[in-house]
Amino acid sequence: MARLACCLVLISLCLCLVLEPAFAAKKGHKNLKDTRKSKLCRKIVQGERVALEPVAEAKIAIDIATSMASRVGAYMSHQLKTNRVKVLSKGFVKVCKFNYDNAIVDLNLSYINFESNTKKAIESLKQAEIKVGLCVNSLKLGGKNAQVPPVHEANKVIQSLIKAAESVAKKQTH
Repeated sequence: MARLACCLVLISLCLCLVLEPAFAAKKGHKNLKDTRKSKLCRKIVQGERVALEPVAEAKIAIDIATSMASRVGAYMSHQLKTNRVKVLSKGFVKVCKFNYDNAIVDLNLSYINFESNTKKAIESLKQAEIKVGLCVNSLKLGGKNAQVPPVHEANKVIQSLIKAAESVAKKQTH
């Protein structure tokens, strides 16, 4: 069941990676350099069986976590801008968004360091996990008014993706 969920997340991420550059090009952004593995994504989307090395799987998990974190951050920004968050809870949601922004930086650092400096990658993953956890705590402190269900669901997924990548990184150091 978990493998199926992971595959569905991979497919949705791949669809985003394949389709988003096309949407960006339509909006006039012509000099975008796509550094992601679009061929791999196309294979996954088309249902081809893809055997990945653990490092590749971990980097994809980091990619997915980064993508989800940026989308959650955008969602929270939208909620704040459209006044869908009650006044008393805005501070808690802002703290959560701030932690997500910092978690994205840590996830990007872990991705960059994954192959060349595994220890730094592990440290960055731990920092990202802490920051996502701080977001969870911030929303809990805000009470019912700060509860944003999609954010809670995303937090769980992002934390599990970070743990999966961290597990692979720890195996790489041994």
